[in-house]
Amino acid sequence: MIFLMDNQNQSQDSLTQPAPNPKSFSIPTKYVIILLATLSILSLGSTSYLLVANKKKQPPPKTVQENVVELPVSTPIPTEIVLKSTNTPTPTPILTVDPTATWSAFVSKKYSYSLKYPPDWTAKITAQTDPKILEYVVLNPAATKAGTLFITLSYGTRTYQEALALDPQKGETITVASVSATKKNQRDSGGNPSVNVIIPTGVNTIIINAKEIYKSILDKILTTIKLTQ
Repeated sequence: MIFLMDNQNQSQDSLTQPAPNPKSFSIPTKYVIILLATLSILSLGSTSYLLVANKKKQPPPKTVQENVVELPVSTPIPTEIVLKSTNTPTPTPILTVDPTATWSAFVSKKYSYSLKYPPDWTAKITAQTDPKILEYVVLNPAATKAGTLFITLSYGTRTYQEALALDPQKGETITVASVSATKKNQRDSGGNPSVNVIIPTGVNTIIINAKEIYKSILDKILTTIKLTQ
């Protein structure tokens, strides 16, 4: 009985106690709005920061111009330079002047030789008492006094060795008309210096003697001698 009464009392007490106010446990609406706004601002700021940081890390996009490879511009070569570099220049021939081109010619009618002499000189066949001399030619400047011997040529029957033995001194070897000849310096009967040239022509010989003062003319005459045997 007592137990029942206690239960009843408790039931009445529970009925008489005021119900809890639900507003006492809820957050005010204004705080919720502030919280949401704050979170939105933080989220937006974080997103913006991440975007900016990512943009700084990424290299700038390559433009179309950077991908284009610039080729060097070739300078046009002038035509003149091309011709000079590809064509081998033809060497200009060196023209040589023959100093004896205008000289007069002497051709032996009996023996196989010929030569040239200056145009203002003369060439005359003169008799000789030496039986070994077949032909004796005197070459002198024009209007020279008779009996003067400036350059003489003897064509004789002496062999080359016999002609060399006429003057024992040793001379120098030269080439005349494609044959080996000998040139000697000596003195004539009057003691004047002269030049002697001995040229073999088969079994015979040609001996040319010139005064020293006409040595240069003698050298040119030697270049014109022809042996036609």
